[in-house]
Amino acid sequence: MNKLSCYICFILINIIFFTANAQTQGSVYHDDNGNGKKDKKEKGIEGAIISNGLHVVKTNKKGEFLLPAWEKARFVTLYPTANQSVKTRYIRIEEHIHNYDFAVEKKEIKEEVSFIQISDTETYEYKEWLNDLKRYSENTKPDFIVHTGDICYESGMEWHAKEVTTQTIGVPVYYCLGNHDLVKGAYGEEFFENSFGPAWYAFEEGNALYVITPMMGGDFAPGFTREEIGEWLQNLLDTYPEKLPKYFFNHDLLTNSENFDFKIDENNSIRLNDYNLKAWLFGHWHINMTKTHGLSDIKSYSTATAAKGGIDHSPSSFRVINVDKKGNSSSNLKWTFTNNIIQIVSPHRDKAFKNGEGNIDISINVYSSQADVDSVTYNIFDEKGLNWSSAREKKTRLMAKNSDWNWSAQFSPEPGSKSYTVAVEAHLNNGEVLYRKSTFSIGGTTSNGETGASWYNLGGNPEHDAVSPYSHSGGYELAWVKNIKGNIYMSSPVLYKDNVLTASFDDNNATDNYIVCYNASTGKKRWSYQTKNSIKNQMVISEGIIIATDVQGFVYALDIETGKIVWEKDLNYNRLPALISGAVANDNVVYTGFGNTLSAIDTRTGKTLWINQEWNGGQGSTPTMTIAGNILITSSNWGALYGHEIKTGKLAWKRGDSGLRFRNGNVLYKENTLWVAENDGNDGTVHLLDPETGKTIKTINTYMNNKSTTTPVVTDTNIFVAGSDPGIASIDRKTGKKIWEYEVLPAIFYTPQYFSDQQRSIESTPILAGDELIFGAMDGWVYKLNASTGALTWKKYLGAPVLTTAAVTKNGFYICDFAGNIYYFRNK
Repeated sequence: MNKLSCYICFILINIIFFTANAQTQGSVYHDDNGNGKKDKKEKGIEGAIISNGLHVVKTNKKGEFLLPAWEKARFVTLYPTANQSVKTRYIRIEEHIHNYDFAVEKKEIKEEVSFIQISDTETYEYKEWLNDLKRYSENTKPDFIVHTGDICYESGMEWHAKEVTTQTIGVPVYYCLGNHDLVKGAYGEEFFENSFGPAWYAFEEGNALYVITPMMGGDFAPGFTREEIGEWLQNLLDTYPEKLPKYFFNHDLLTNSENFDFKIDENNSIRLNDYNLKAWLFGHWHINMTKTHGLSDIKSYSTATAAKGGIDHSPSSFRVINVDKKGNSSSNLKWTFTNNIIQIVSPHRDKAFKNGEGNIDISINVYSSQADVDSVTYNIFDEKGLNWSSAREKKTRLMAKNSDWNWSAQFSPEPGSKSYTVAVEAHLNNGEVLYRKSTFSIGGTTSNGETGASWYNLGGNPEHDAVSPYSHSGGYELAWVKNIKGNIYMSSPVLYKDNVLTASFDDNNATDNYIVCYNASTGKKRWSYQTKNSIKNQMVISEGIIIATDVQGFVYALDIETGKIVWEKDLNYNRLPALISGAVANDNVVYTGFGNTLSAIDTRTGKTLWINQEWNGGQGSTPTMTIAGNILITSSNWGALYGHEIKTGKLAWKRGDSGLRFRNGNVLYKENTLWVAENDGNDGTVHLLDPETGKTIKTINTYMNNKSTTTPVVTDTNIFVAGSDPGIASIDRKTGKKIWEYEVLPAIFYTPQYFSDQQRSIESTPILAGDELIFGAMDGWVYKLNASTGALTWKKYLGAPVLTTAAVTKNGFYICDFAGNIYYFRNK
């Protein structure tokens, strides 16, 4: 190397060193004319907050700032106050820039703020969810949108930086750094910074401070350390009033406990509770869940992905947060891919039955991903119907909102009237009106209901052998429908004497979570019991007691006749993901929990008989547990299929090979064999396993995509497999050949993990009644098929996805939809 080259290298090294270690200066000023340039008459802003990612300073009286040197500083960022509107909030540090000047325009401070959280979109292609987000934002005008990470790899970040921006959506869009956003480069967050700017920063809106924080690790090592983020965070918190409400965004949850401690190093931490932390918003787990953390009253909001089904089958969705003037929040999930659905579910077709009060129930399912339903109105016309004359005499009435998907009303028919027409209008906040009408006759009073029905577990028994002793000829009429005032997930109805029970979930605010009991004959509500959080999967019955477990691991045992608590138990779950595995019960013992909280509990006393000590971990697992003789079968999604000795809880075997590890369906025990439907690559299969050892007896290829929460139905000659795409099929037991396949319609929204492409999913277990299969699907239809031929014999459109399994009785069946309705369909 010659002397000139050495000299040039010396100069370059000094320039780089000087640039990295020099103090950074600039100003913040009122941009009165909005031209983005500092004119002579435009004054500086005192007290504006500026950061280089480590230090946080305020401007002086002239609006000037001087940031101390930090060798890792790559941006100078303005943290806008609630009355500041900025077009440029960060400037990359460059050698040629001597002053970093920020133009600010004044705006009105809002008393109330709304924003949208999206997360884990993990995509590089345009799909309908983004149109839903754009249209909803246009209609509701949120103050900003935050993506809480896992934009996903270089291609995903490139796509989002082009398609999901402030410019394309029309409101400020902010991004968090997720584990899959740390990619190969000079440092893990380099590509993220080139796409979205700084990976940690803050801003005010309304009466709160919003803090964007980075994931501390991921696919590649970040360029920052925990100590550096901790120092920045402490500097940030010292700059703002302690009592100012604060909202934190990160790709993952900081803690499951009530103390939100950010650990700087082994000896130091920051307790965010001391700074009026109100909520922590995150993604990562691909689940929807809301939780209040103990006595702190701090909320955490976990939001699944708007772009596809969640890992625990949480519906595709984004979250809307509203913050009041005191800084307190409430939330509302918007289910994506669902546009302008409206369906009159009662009266059913051409007949309606009077309820116990002599009235007719009117029930409407209506939903839009792109707007909120402001109100639903209806008009009733006599036997002359709606015509040019009666249209002028209509008396519009309001319907009551029961859930985000259902509205209802009652009317009293006139004596002697033979038929009526009901016309319904749903008014959306984007100005659209959805309309339906139906003509019906009065069919008398609801009667011929069920008494003494027994349906205590999924499929009616702890083995989940979904073959009913009853058969129904012909079609069905709707005897009654009632909404339980909340959404219903996979809490399939269970029956005890003249009672039908299910449960609601509330991933919005964890308040509308109830176990409910209705009179099975009339549909009259008997009682409801509020739980601490959502119940998302199968409840069970044992000796007149209903047992349910919520997503936080609280177990409830209620007397069915009275609705009073018999016992309650905390499994001390206190972890993620949410507990959504279905319970199973037999011989006065209920089996519930997940991982190291999986427990056997005496249903009469609540005494714990054993707790699993053999395994822990895994993702949210939707399957309901199965009793297979002396073996309890349970699952861990992305973990394994497990067989436990039912008396002791000792692990007898586990199967973690790929098809059984990534499995979401329930297991059938029949003929001393486990029947397990799974998805091994692109080819769906059914495994026959020995329940005592877990060893494979036989494998049958079904070529059905089996990522849904269903159970195989087995007869002497056939295996019926309902899948996540394209529907349901009949397989010959001996030859393994497909006899028939019935395709349902594309799902209204997506629940099987990573589904987003018009898949035709079934999340419920078909029930074989005689020679016919009864089931609901994600397309909003309830079907009955001839089991021999696959021919459709009856169907009913509900206008809401169905994730529950029917409870079949002598005279009909009960089923629930996502809108929160319990239906009793009576065989004609």
